Amino acid sequence: MIELKKYQSEAVEGLLKDTYSLLKKPGGRLKMVFKAPTGAGKTVTMAAYLNKLCEELPDKLELPQRDAAFIWIAPNQLHLQSFNALKSYFSELRSIKPIQFEDITDGCLKPNEVLFLNWQSVNKEGNLYIKENESDKTLINYVNQAKLNDTEIIVILDEAHLFASRGRAAQDLLQKIYAKIEIDVSATPLYTSDYGYIIKRQEVVEAEMIKEGVSLNPALDAHMQHGKPLNQILLDMALKKREELLESYKKLGVNINPLLLIQLPNDTQSESSLDNEIKAEVIQYLQVKDITTQNNRLAVWLSNTKINLEGIESPDSMVDVLLFKQAIALGWDCPRAAVLLIFREIHQETFTIQTVGRILRMPEQKHYTDAILNYGYVYTNLSRNIIQIVQDDMDYIVQNKAIRIKDYKSIALKSYFINTGLIRNRLGSKFKTCLYKAAEEDWGVTREPDKTGGESLFIYNANKLQEKLIELNVSNIEIPIPRDVKIEIEVGSTQVNNLERFAKTKSELDILFRRFCRNHVGGFAKVDSTPVLEFALKSFFEDYVGIDEFQAVKMILLDSNNPRFIELIDRALQKQEELLKQKAASSSKTTEESEWDVPPERIYNENYSKKPAELHALEPFYEQNNASSPEKGFSIFLEKHREFIEWWYKNGDKNKEDFAVTYKDREGTTRGFYVDFVIKLKGGKICLFDTKTPNSDAEFCSKHNALIAYIRKENRNGKNLLGGIIVPKEENVWKFCDNPIISAHDITGWILFDPANIN
Repeated sequence: MIELKKYQSEAVEGLLKDTYSLLKKPGGRLKMVFKAPTGAGKTVTMAAYLNKLCEELPDKLELPQRDAAFIWIAPNQLHLQSFNALKSYFSELRSIKPIQFEDITDGCLKPNEVLFLNWQSVNKEGNLYIKENESDKTLINYVNQAKLNDTEIIVILDEAHLFASRGRAAQDLLQKIYAKIEIDVSATPLYTSDYGYIIKRQEVVEAEMIKEGVSLNPALDAHMQHGKPLNQILLDMALKKREELLESYKKLGVNINPLLLIQLPNDTQSESSLDNEIKAEVIQYLQVKDITTQNNRLAVWLSNTKINLEGIESPDSMVDVLLFKQAIALGWDCPRAAVLLIFREIHQETFTIQTVGRILRMPEQKHYTDAILNYGYVYTNLSRNIIQIVQDDMDYIVQNKAIRIKDYKSIALKSYFINTGLIRNRLGSKFKTCLYKAAEEDWGVTREPDKTGGESLFIYNANKLQEKLIELNVSNIEIPIPRDVKIEIEVGSTQVNNLERFAKTKSELDILFRRFCRNHVGGFAKVDSTPVLEFALKSFFEDYVGIDEFQAVKMILLDSNNPRFIELIDRALQKQEELLKQKAASSSKTTEESEWDVPPERIYNENYSKKPAELHALEPFYEQNNASSPEKGFSIFLEKHREFIEWWYKNGDKNKEDFAVTYKDREGTTRGFYVDFVIKLKGGKICLFDTKTPNSDAEFCSKHNALIAYIRKENRNGKNLLGGIIVPKEENVWKFCDNPIISAHDITGWILFDPANIN
C-alpha cells in the first residue's frame, strides 16, 4: 500500500469534496481541474482519489446515483503507463478494477471499473472503439448502457492540455460520452474551473519529492577557455558535475548512477545541419572520454536512432549520458537524471518547465544531507541577462500544424490571386548595390578616389565609419553566459547578475554570422536571401575598407556595432523594395482565378499561439499574436454561437492558398482583399466577413463594395453567400451592411449579425 504525502492526501480530500458537489448538480460535462506540478505524483493521487470515491459513494444517500465508472484518456502511450501503475496500486485493495477495452463484459461499463484509452485510438475516423458494428461493441454503447444501469460516468483527461481542448474532434467525442464530470489533469491546464484542486510546487519540494531548484551554469569561468569552443567547455563541465554527484552518492552509500541529459537544438529542416554538427561533435568528444554506445555508457534517443534505452531508468543503470532531442517521450520518468546540457538555437531565450522538469525528481523521494544532491544542474549556451521561465505545453502530437476537420464538405468559392510574374520574394543581384548606396548616403563612404581629398580611399572610409561610432579594431567576439544562477522553476523572470564572457572561434562566428543575416533579411525568403546578404556585407568591407571577411564578421557581430549594421541593412532593404515596386509598376499583373476551400492543412510559425476553439475548420486553432482586437473579439463571438455554426475559418492574408477577392484601391491599382473570416452556418449559408472598426482602413469602402459585388455575382450563379465588413457595436453585438457604402464612419442602418436568425 502506497503511503500518500500530506499534500497528496489534501488533494484527494479537495477533489472528493468538489466531486460530491458536482454529482448533486443537474446536467453533464461538469468540469473539474486538477493541477499538479511535474514530480508531484498525480497518478498516485488520482488513484487514491478513485479508491476513496468508490468506497464512500454508496454511503452518500443525498446523491441521486451512488455508483460510478471511469474512463481514463491519455495521449500517446501514456494510458498504458497509467494503467500499469493503477493496476499495481489496486492489486491489494481490489476496490477499483483497471481495464482495457477488450476487458469489458456484459456490454457495459460496471461500477468501479476504470477504462484506460489512448487518445489517438479514439480520435480517428473508423476506429474500432467508436465505429458502429454488428455486435454493438462500441464505447458509446457501453457508456449508454452503464447510464441505463444508474452508473455515473466520470472522465479523467490525463495531460488534458494536449487534446481535451483541441477543437471539434475532441469535443464531439466528449459530447457523445457526455460524462457527468470531466476532470482535466495537467501541470499546465488550459481550462479554469471553480471545482478541482491545485498542488503548489513548494508543497512538493517540502515533501522532498522534487529538488529544491535548478542551478544554471554553476562555476562557469571564462579563464578556462584556452582557445576551446564554448560547446566543449560546457560539455566538460556537465561531465564533471555528473562525476561530482556520483562521488557524493557513493560517500552516502547510495547506489545511484546520476544521468547526464544532452539536448540537441530543435529538429527543424532549416537547422538540421547544425543539429548534425553538434551531434557529431558531442559523440566524438564523448568517445575520447570512453563514453560510447558500444560500452553502454551512452544512450541515444533520436527520431531515427534509439540505442541503450532499455533499463535506463534504473538507479544503477550503466548509462551515464543520454543524447536526445526536445520531443523525448511524453511521460518519460527517470528520477536519476540530474544534469542537463542544452545546446540552444541562437534566439531561443527561454527554458521550459517540462524540459527542466526532467531533472527535478528526487530518485529516492527524499532530500540528502549533501546539498549538492538536492539541486538539478543545467549547462547551456543561452546568452541572456534575464532568463524567462515559461510553461511548456508539451505538444508532441502536433507542432504548429493544423489539420482540416474530417467531416468538412467542399464549398468551392472562387478566389483570386494577383500575380505580377516578375517579382520574387528574395534578395537578388541588385541588393549589393542597394547596400552600397545606403552606406554612402548614411555614412558618407565612397568608392571614388577623387572625393577623398587626397587621402587613401580605405583610410578615408575607415575614418567615416569611426565617425559613426563603428569600432574597427575588434580582436575577439565574446558571448556572455550566465553563471551560478539559481532557478526555482516558477513561471516568471530570473535576473542574471553574474556573466562570464567566452571568445567565439572562427567556426562559431561563421554560424553566428549566418544566423545574424538569416534574421535580418526582412520579409524576404530566408533560404535564398541569407547568402545574398552575407556576400553583400563582406563585399562592402573589402571594397570600401580593404578588410578581409573574417575581420568583417567580427566587426558586424560586435555588440556595440551590431545596431548600426542592422539599421544599414534595413535601409538597404527599403531600397530593394522600392526597386521591386518600380519593376512591378512596369510589369503587367495577371489575376489568377481558382476554386478555394479551407486548406487540408496549414503550418503556423512562431508568430501564432494555440487558442481554445471548438468550431475552427482547422484543428487546433492558432491565432496570430498581434491579431487585432476586432479579430479576437469576433472569434470569441463565433464560439459563443456554436449551436448555429457548423465551422468558421480565420483566413490567411497573403498566400495563393488564402481566400481573396479583387478590388481597386484609390489609385486605381488592382489588389487582393483577403477577407478575415469564412463561416459556414448550419443552415448552409456561407458568410464572408472582414472585421474592422469604423474608418480604420483607408480602403474601407473599396474593400467592402468589392466584397458585396463578389457576393452578388456568386449568388446569381447559385451560391448562398452573405457578408461584408463587420464592426463591433458593443460587447457581443456585431453589425454589417449587405449593400455598397460611401462612408467609412457612418454605420447607421447596418444589420445585426445574429447567426440564429440567418437562413
